Amino acid sequence: MTFHQQPATAHQPSTPSSRSRVSGWARIAALSAGVAAGLASVVGAGLIAVPAAVLHETGSGAVLTWLVAALACLPMIMLFRDTVVGSARSADPLRATIRAGLGRRAAAMVPLMFAMVVVVGLPSGSVMAARNLTAIMQVPVPEIALAALLLGVAVAVNLRGRMLGSAVERSGAVVLVAALIGVVTWSLLHPTRSPDVLPDGPALALVPAGALIAFWAFIGFENLTFLARELPDPRRDFAPVAMTTLALLLALVLALTMAVVVQTAQADPVTGVVDAVRSTPWGGVVAGVLAASGLLGMALNAVAWTRGVGTVISAAAADGLLPRAFAAAPDATPRRAVLLLSAGFTVTLTILLVRPDLVVDMLGAASGVFVLIYIMCIVAYVRTAGLRVWGVANLLLVPLMAWTLISSGSRAIFPVAVLLVAAVIAVIRTKARSLPDDR
Repeated sequence: MTFHQQPATAHQPSTPSSRSRVSGWARIAALSAGVAAGLASVVGAGLIAVPAAVLHETGSGAVLTWLVAALACLPMIMLFRDTVVGSARSADPLRATIRAGLGRRAAAMVPLMFAMVVVVGLPSGSVMAARNLTAIMQVPVPEIALAALLLGVAVAVNLRGRMLGSAVERSGAVVLVAALIGVVTWSLLHPTRSPDVLPDGPALALVPAGALIAFWAFIGFENLTFLARELPDPRRDFAPVAMTTLALLLALVLALTMAVVVQTAQADPVTGVVDAVRSTPWGGVVAGVLAASGLLGMALNAVAWTRGVGTVISAAAADGLLPRAFAAAPDATPRRAVLLLSAGFTVTLTILLVRPDLVVDMLGAASGVFVLIYIMCIVAYVRTAGLRVWGVANLLLVPLMAWTLISSGSRAIFPVAVLLVAAVIAVIRTKARSLPDDR
């Protein structure tokens, strides 16, 4: 497929030919860093909770549900792959794709929409992870303070530069996977019942609704498009990195599901995984490890998304879509963009300090913005690439995504408001730059 390329700008990173010649152990190390960044982009506060919610919804159909949800992710991953392949020189491949398919003004909306997702979603997810840890460990630490510490670490890491962020993701991913394997292994070694993973007729009927819940556990691969230029050869390496990340995440959620089903047939939709491991010997310690793993996953998510969206904001500022004060030199650390995000984190945490009951609503609202971005990407992709296999597969997801947004009720107000504000700002900025819309 062919995408219309953006004109080269001062912000577009250089791509030395030596990067594409990386081979052997150096290539493996570089790809492992990409997988760590991908895993960090996808894991979050929901890593521990969503398997219990899916199990509660589908019962013996949980394993099949996760397999269906993973297959439903493939069209979006292929879209992101083709986006990177077609716009490898762009600092923001998704914006380049939307520009090619929907025009400059639609593309100019994307950085603002991603910024709003991050400044609302990351603090809300951090509070949720902190709430789970304090509740399980019964530690008298204010959840807002713990969430602020987590986000502060993510900001500090990104202010130090990309190398530190990548190192934190690699080491953190290893610790996270090792901890979850340990928790799951402990539960499997102390079963109280035989697991029931073969769905019967009633369970099969519940798989579609469960897959809708499970699908959102895989949100985050779009951030990997922002970080793709860190790979030795983005066009060649994005697909294997993304697919490896998907397989690793699928293995983790299936393992957590098995850790529950060997302990109980009925799982609480929120605390089911924690309740299951708490019933094993030394259950309090094991549950604490699990809760700490959730907090670590959220921290890695904050590091990856702050870096990715900071890059997007910096690129948009360099292209004049946002104030140029937030632009950074090519391949430089986008410190001002990161500080802008940190200011947004502070606002959201302040709201949650006053209204802690809004945390679930804020997570739902941030997911709604994701839905709108996905729909924009799919429409642009189909208009650019045509009705090919992956284009049709992505189009089939649009009604499902639209339904999730409509069914969210009042939570849809925020994403719609973000869309309208981003559209107004995009029109103003493109007019100010005398760039007529090409659609």
